Amino acid sequence: KKIQGVHMDTDVLFLKIERLRRLYRSEILTVPVERGDNGTFGLGLSDDNEVLRLHHDANAQVIEPGDQVISVEGVPLGRGPLSRLLAERFAERQAVTLTLSRAEPSTSTAPLTGDVFATLKLLRADGSLLQEYPSDLWRFRPDAAWGACWTLRVPRGVACASLQLQRSLLFTDPPVGSAVLQLDSLPAEELHTAWHGLRPDASRWSSSRSRPLGSSSLAGEVLISVRRYRESSSVSPGGHSLHSFDNGWESADEFFAPLLPEQHAPAPLKPIAEPSPIL
Repeated sequence: KKIQGVHMDTDVLFLKIERLRRLYRSEILTVPVERGDNGTFGLGLSDDNEVLRLHHDANAQVIEPGDQVISVEGVPLGRGPLSRLLAERFAERQAVTLTLSRAEPSTSTAPLTGDVFATLKLLRADGSLLQEYPSDLWRFRPDAAWGACWTLRVPRGVACASLQLQRSLLFTDPPVGSAVLQLDSLPAEELHTAWHGLRPDASRWSSSRSRPLGSSSLAGEVLISVRRYRESSSVSPGGHSLHSFDNGWESADEFFAPLLPEQHAPAPLKPIAEPSPIL
């Protein structure tokens, strides 16, 4: 018995890993900063909003070179520079609160080498696993876009998505860390890009670090673009749908079963045929 004469909606989730950075143990700090006598906060930043130097001493007690600025008053930076966000939203403020990450003492900040992959997990409200989708294996490069992404239907009962970063092809090895996205808090029908902290796996770090893991500990950061939107299909006799109806689904639950995610990988461009020069 096929589903006919019914208009059905389902949520579709698009999620893309844009970049990875600072894959070492660090902690999240919230600090107040203020403008100096010259009217600036005195922060010399990289293009990625990492503190390189301090131009004056107004914030020397709370900011150190190497700190990574994540947000201002809870507003995430995403891809944009700190200077733009301050000019657009906090130009009249003499003081603001920054959220930043700082490498923990004695932590090696040497760049990670080798291959990594990620697993997208769809979780129920109680934290139990509903579906999981691993990505392809990628060579880690903090200075370049990664490009792993998923496009999939969100089955009924999903409360949040967890993105886990792995360094081994063996799923029994503990992950580097994971970031959780609450789907209900995502802006409707909008593409949202922001940095998310990778919370470390306790079994991975406990044997090699004497300092216990806290709620503010990070194992790295991941830039994620995500969009949740509604997909509609009109199913009627003789009508055309976005989906094939050759298999005769028995229920809407079967019709909206999760699809395998699309895997995107770079490929060389085809050569462009150039016209012969006119001599």
